[in-house]
Amino acid sequence: PRSTLFPYTTLFRSIVPGTMPLPIGGGRQTTDHYSQAMVDVSHVFTPATVIEVQATWSRALAYQFGSSQGFNLASLGFASSFVSNVVAQFPIFTIGDVAGTANGSDSFVQYQPRNVWTTGATLNHLHGKHSLKFGGEYRILDFNEAQLNSASGLFSFGRTFTQGPNPVTSSATSGYGYASFLLGDASSGSINELNPISTRGLYGAMFVQDNWKVTDRLTLNLGLRWDLSTGDMEKYNRLAYFDPTAPNSLGPPAGLPNLTGLLTWIGKGNGNQQASTFHDLGPRFGLAYELTKTLVLRGGYGLYYLPRNVQGNGAGAVEAFRTTTMLATIDGVTPANRLSNPYPQGILPPLNDRNPLVNAGSTIAAPEHAYSSPYSQTWSLGVQAQLPGKLVLDAHYWGNKTTHLLETWNINQVPDQYLSLGSHLNDQVPNPFYNIITSGTLTTATISRQQSLLPFPQYVGASGVQEVYVPAGNANYEAGTIQVERRLSSTMTFLSSYTRSKGIDDIRTPLDIYNRRLEKSLSTFDAPNQFLFSGVWAIPIGRDRGGLGKSWNKVENAFLGDWDFSGILRVQSGQPIAIGRPSINSGQSAKLSSPGIYEWFNTSVFTSAPAFTFGNVGPVLPDVRSNGLRNVDAVIAKNLQFKAREHPISAQFRVEFYNLLNHPQFAAPNGSVTSQTFGQVTSTANNPRDLQIALKISF
Repeated sequence: PRSTLFPYTTLFRSIVPGTMPLPIGGGRQTTDHYSQAMVDVSHVFTPATVIEVQATWSRALAYQFGSSQGFNLASLGFASSFVSNVVAQFPIFTIGDVAGTANGSDSFVQYQPRNVWTTGATLNHLHGKHSLKFGGEYRILDFNEAQLNSASGLFSFGRTFTQGPNPVTSSATSGYGYASFLLGDASSGSINELNPISTRGLYGAMFVQDNWKVTDRLTLNLGLRWDLSTGDMEKYNRLAYFDPTAPNSLGPPAGLPNLTGLLTWIGKGNGNQQASTFHDLGPRFGLAYELTKTLVLRGGYGLYYLPRNVQGNGAGAVEAFRTTTMLATIDGVTPANRLSNPYPQGILPPLNDRNPLVNAGSTIAAPEHAYSSPYSQTWSLGVQAQLPGKLVLDAHYWGNKTTHLLETWNINQVPDQYLSLGSHLNDQVPNPFYNIITSGTLTTATISRQQSLLPFPQYVGASGVQEVYVPAGNANYEAGTIQVERRLSSTMTFLSSYTRSKGIDDIRTPLDIYNRRLEKSLSTFDAPNQFLFSGVWAIPIGRDRGGLGKSWNKVENAFLGDWDFSGILRVQSGQPIAIGRPSINSGQSAKLSSPGIYEWFNTSVFTSAPAFTFGNVGPVLPDVRSNGLRNVDAVIAKNLQFKAREHPISAQFRVEFYNLLNHPQFAAPNGSVTSQTFGQVTSTANNPRDLQIALKISF
């Protein structure tokens, strides 16, 4: 037997500055510690049978916080009740029509130890024309979640309270987000509080693989894998799932006998957060068939189950991770609470009493218990041909279909049949939960009619019940590729390919939860045409290059000979443009024959959808794309060989050009119908030309 032990540890520290000055500009301080240990043991039973057993442990400890830590929130005029209950960092202000603060990704506090324990074994056996593999693995994934996002609050300021004359109808010339900010009238706000959780997930798998050389010309690859992943568990039983059909005990005292929707806490004999999957069998098949001495047919199919995430914050840890929503308005027109005292009803503290009614009067985010594993089917079929001149031609069709991808849905949307009420949805009606729900935003005597008509009116707003880990997403990608490769020779090698492709998916939070078909569209990354060329050329000039300069002396050759040139050319179509929804298209294409940065598409064919409607614009436009990519990177390198006291020394001098032609790739245009820069390009998606010079010496 042979054994190997391999431990290592790494400490990473950094201070990343924000894009604007402190305290509003963000920035992050990071101290991350990574450790790993591995034991590998192998044993040869016979020349045809070998087993390998491996066990690993890895740990990552992430400690990060925003650079504005210690900021005095009272200096902004916040109420003392707010200041004393939140982290002393600068809040996030998202302000419509202007830049707002730049600390959105850095306003958090994080302390996260993560451990992964893995053991596995593989048995290899040769039997005649069969090369067999049998094996399995088992993983324990421990995730101690302590990331507090929006640690000092998130406040958004739009045009809601400054637009007119009709306050419920938006337009490009009505209202101003910065004016709402100066008034202190936020259109929404939230604050998070956290009690760290300790989640665990288990994963196991077994597989068998047979590489079968049927004949000298035909080889088959046959395999089957079984995957098992369990739903999350939590050390102190602080995870829950949402049952939309369970009767809610708030209903009878509120006069709502049919009220449903309840949290169910896991642990204490109540299983895992989501159902474990026991039927995930993934077959694999591949073939290689030699049609002629210079022509080979290759193909394959495989079904692969995607691993389950292990996490908890915002995903069922409803009492450990509490979100308090600001009551910005009751009727959608008049401000309720203001920025100076955004939470007069108080901030919800973390708890651990496993209350199924927790966060009534606020919002929840949790999965349902039912679960189906996401899986991906991949396939390909093509031919590979050896051509004269050391060229290899490869032409193949390939595709991927992914099913049950995880999504997030807002399932508390008002049913579509009530949208015809229009602005009357903002009318005030008696609150059935008055004096029953005693915290959150449902403590007032009246609520909006829209709130009263929600499927789960005990939770606030259309996003009051956010269902996470919904296995309902679908994606499809198909492509054809032609590739020509010149294999390595003494002077030149290159690889050139062209791909024609199409991607379609429905992976996004639905605009209308009752009509998810609206979400099926081109994928946001869809780029139907892509050409790629890369090559290396040893320029045949120099004493040892077999071309010009054979008779040069050492000095001439040192300056003029032994140069190499390499480069990459990439040309790619642009990606589909997304228009802010809900919006209305007049029925005309927005495509322009000569788009420019001041008008990339015809903006006149779009208008804002009236309030309480969804418009007719899909997730992306089918015929308008962003600027395509046309980029050249190049490297010129000079190789030198010499000796110092009989010791050979090699050196390489390199000049690297990135975006050699300094060609700008314009970013996607502004897709917000109500923005004053709607349809305009305001930035680039790539960097200008960059030149780097390097010298490498090897001895």
